[in-house]
Amino acid sequence: MLNDLRVCQAVLDALTEATVLKDDERKLIFINQKACELYGRPREELIGHEYSFFNDGEQAARQRDRDIEVLATGTKTVYEETLIDASGKRRIVLVRKTLLVLENRKYILTSIMDISLLRSSEAQIRYLARHDVLTGLPNRTALNEDLSQIAAQRMYRPEPHALILLNLNDFNYLNDTYGYQAGDAILCEFGQRLRNEVNGSATVSRIGGDEFAIILRNNPTEELVHNLALEILIMMRRPFTLTRANPLVTLSFGIVMFGSENITAGEIMRRGNTALLEAKQRGKNVFSFYSELMDASSVSKRIMVKALAESLVKKGDLNCVYQPILRSHDEKVVCVEALARWTHGVLGAVSPVQFIALAEETGLVIQLGEIILRQACREIKGIDSLNLAINVSAVQLGEANFADRIISLLNEESFPFARLELELTETSVMNANATSLTHLTRLRQLGVKVSLDDFGTGYSSLSLLKDISVDSVKIDRSFVQYVTEVNDTAAIVSAVSQLGNKMKLNVIAEGVENQLQKAFLISAGCSHLQGYLFSRPVSIDVLHSLLDQDHKLNA
Repeated sequence: MLNDLRVCQAVLDALTEATVLKDDERKLIFINQKACELYGRPREELIGHEYSFFNDGEQAARQRDRDIEVLATGTKTVYEETLIDASGKRRIVLVRKTLLVLENRKYILTSIMDISLLRSSEAQIRYLARHDVLTGLPNRTALNEDLSQIAAQRMYRPEPHALILLNLNDFNYLNDTYGYQAGDAILCEFGQRLRNEVNGSATVSRIGGDEFAIILRNNPTEELVHNLALEILIMMRRPFTLTRANPLVTLSFGIVMFGSENITAGEIMRRGNTALLEAKQRGKNVFSFYSELMDASSVSKRIMVKALAESLVKKGDLNCVYQPILRSHDEKVVCVEALARWTHGVLGAVSPVQFIALAEETGLVIQLGEIILRQACREIKGIDSLNLAINVSAVQLGEANFADRIISLLNEESFPFARLELELTETSVMNANATSLTHLTRLRQLGVKVSLDDFGTGYSSLSLLKDISVDSVKIDRSFVQYVTEVNDTAAIVSAVSQLGNKMKLNVIAEGVENQLQKAFLISAGCSHLQGYLFSRPVSIDVLHSLLDQDHKLNA
């Protein structure tokens, strides 16, 4: 046993995490240097005693119970705790307890990882995921969440609300005339003006380049909203303040009154955009209230659903394009993400934003997903060692036979399980039921990899990475975009990369568009990169021409 312990101690002493080893009487027989620093006491004073990192009585009791549980059952436990270190600093730590058996005697191995930086960054992650970096206003994600919450509440609290969608006219002309810095100043000033107009009684959001939104609560009447719209137009008569010019900016906006009827967040936004389009057609500094008379989109929606259903059983309309994912240290293409494209004989090329959302809404995404996965397997199978990543929607994951469908398709196409990676959003995983998570576990046991897509845009937390087993996290492009410009964003990307590396996950940065971003992301520890800097999504023929024999992109 002595030799085994010496080997074990040598290994543990080299770890960067605080690590202790207790015998079956829960007394310390080994403690590494990192743990000594956390205790603030030398190793000689600690060995042979029943010490705990946690001085609080409740915490100490919890640790004792978990030690006993590990000894009794052999079950590995992973959980979070808060402790005060020797210097009095409060730390949030991830505690792992594992059973070791050496020469028929049981030992408890406890390691402690400091995740304080991650936890302190999580609030910033949530803030940045729901707020516009330039203006500080809530963004489109926050607006959609608010509308979804209002729509869900209508069943038991059907209160009137109003949505105003606003668009600054000819904003590209302003940027070209006065410069992008001046354009940014106008956007910030406009956002502040809107906040002043609503005076805390509503939520103002920036949802796009020159697009803003206002949600009015507290039972707004149509007369009240009409008066607010007039006040906003009066406000727009004041020139915007710039150093050398005072440009007059015009505005168009659409208004939707809602609350009592059965209506989804997506439908509220659609109606708002319909009213906004009507206002734009009527001129500048004009607003329009939504009415069913201006709504012809339901007809076009039915046409598009029918066309998509026809294309699903017809060859040639639906195809795959592929965007490479590179390994950072040698820029070798190790994976491609398969993306669906739809070109209809009458409708022409339809935006994926349109038809994928429509497919999810109608359930056609099940059939669409199978078609795209099958085509991608056939086209990528022959490229040796190249992995295939494919997006999975919440609708697909919720299928009762989701795992069976994937397994059957891969067997039919003779595609190796270990070369497939399923990309799921945080939200879809968090909302998944136990059956869906069982499907993921079953597929991973067969070698299929799982990646969390758009990491950071949902309610990202360490608990999500603990609850499910994943192989990769993809840092959302909204963070990558500002990683060389905003310190908070840079700190968050670094923290997530460090955590991913410690948990032995691939950390993929998507949306890489320039060399500065690339250099920072590599230095921050991102193991893989994806974006227009390397390649846009391309057809299989173009992909073959981009790759040489060892999967490196040609210059």
